[in-house]
Amino acid sequence: MRIDGDNFKELCYWCRIGSVENVDRLVSTGVNLNLNDEFDNSPLFLASLCGNEEVVKLLLKRGAVCDRDRFEGARCIYGALTDSIRNILLAFDISKAVDSKQPFAAHLSSLLTDPSIRSHDIVFQFPGLKNIKLHKFLLAARSSYFEEKFQGPWMDKHLIKMPDWVPQKSLEIISRFMYLVPILHELGPTETGIAKKFCKKLELLDLLEHIDKARHIADPSEKSKLATESQFRFSERARHQMRAFVGKIIKQKICLPVEQTGSSERIKMLKSSVCIPDVFVAVCEKNRPGYRWFYPCHRSILVRSEYFKIMFSSNFKEASSYSQTPEGTVDRSKNFPVISFPCSDSAVAELILAYLYYDNTDISWEFALDVLVAADALFTDRLKTMAAVAIMQSTEFLNHHSIFEVLYVAWDTRMERLEHYAAEVIANDFKFYCHDPRFEEAVIKSSRRIQNRQEADTIELVDDIRYQLLKKHNVDTEEFEEISWDEVITEPSKTVLSPYNKDIEMLEALLNRMGLIA
Repeated sequence: MRIDGDNFKELCYWCRIGSVENVDRLVSTGVNLNLNDEFDNSPLFLASLCGNEEVVKLLLKRGAVCDRDRFEGARCIYGALTDSIRNILLAFDISKAVDSKQPFAAHLSSLLTDPSIRSHDIVFQFPGLKNIKLHKFLLAARSSYFEEKFQGPWMDKHLIKMPDWVPQKSLEIISRFMYLVPILHELGPTETGIAKKFCKKLELLDLLEHIDKARHIADPSEKSKLATESQFRFSERARHQMRAFVGKIIKQKICLPVEQTGSSERIKMLKSSVCIPDVFVAVCEKNRPGYRWFYPCHRSILVRSEYFKIMFSSNFKEASSYSQTPEGTVDRSKNFPVISFPCSDSAVAELILAYLYYDNTDISWEFALDVLVAADALFTDRLKTMAAVAIMQSTEFLNHHSIFEVLYVAWDTRMERLEHYAAEVIANDFKFYCHDPRFEEAVIKSSRRIQNRQEADTIELVDDIRYQLLKKHNVDTEEFEEISWDEVITEPSKTVLSPYNKDIEMLEALLNRMGLIA
């Protein structure tokens, strides 16, 4: 199957170029990795052919198929530019091709399969069998049947005793599907019959459609292909549902004075909102000092951030304040914790929530710098990377922000790619920046970043700019290394090095004036 969408075309371009960050950004928009472009090339084939090993690894991790028994897989393997890539593709287990392709989907699966994440708030009890522990908000987000139940007869319930006629296997299959745990390769005739019986009732039409299609396919390779395509649709459907659910969270947010938080009736009502929250996220209102926005959220999602994962698994009050019901579920009626986001803009907070809930990485340049700083505080490295990419790819950003502001944030957040970007911007317009007092200040700050400065130490910013000047003037670094420094300085008339020399001489003059040896 081919696709002509702009996102897919851009994905293919970055697979050829080898940009891991841009490939990851586009994959998170929901692009199907297992389609072909107008020349019948898949993203995996392009990355393999062009020798982009890290992109190959990322595509496989996100759900790209490489089945050596199929034409597309064989093309990738035999067209690989390097033996290393070929070995990676040969070693790839086809069963992994139906794994959750998005990090958010992998996290949803972990809520069901990882016993260390204890945040469930509903237990389904089967007579004489093992209980199944789930999350109300996720069931409600993915099924209108459960949404109606939790807003109606099951609103205050933590334990649902299942009737004898409902087989435990049915809920196991349905819950694994709803948590995006791959199940399609496990469905035999018995499991298929059980699942189909409940799909209509729970309005799980994607799974029902797959079951009906799979009945008429006997060829194992075709069944595998269908399973992969269906798992992609399942993941995308879940992302759309979670996006809609975040819309409900944002719609339910309220703004209150800090001193009224504990006694406000609106807060009490928010606890029992349609979002079925178990934690409030608080964000300062930048235009109204003393006021905060409150979002009804879920700690099982917030723990995608390493910061909150540590918080909720520690002895901090935010973790210890949770009460449990006799069934061992979270009791949302007592000790409702409030946690703060490290930002003072609700728009930034909502971008972070969108990332945590459904892996949204579409970050506008207006908020990218604030998202970067907040993501660093939350130990969310992938979101940091996506914010940095948004800054570097924007044509508007530098019309509103100084490149030195970018540089200082890059230092504070340890974002090396942004440091290099700042150096590139400065180098590309060096005649202008060299006479800017802010550049001199930046060089001084960079020199102070060297701990226990020794005579042989260099100033990182200066080194980066020198490298970017080489690139700017297309100076061959190997050829340049063969020329002595004295020769470069004393013979600026050389055709290739003359423009480079002019910039270097300005840089050296600045350093001499500042009394720095770099």
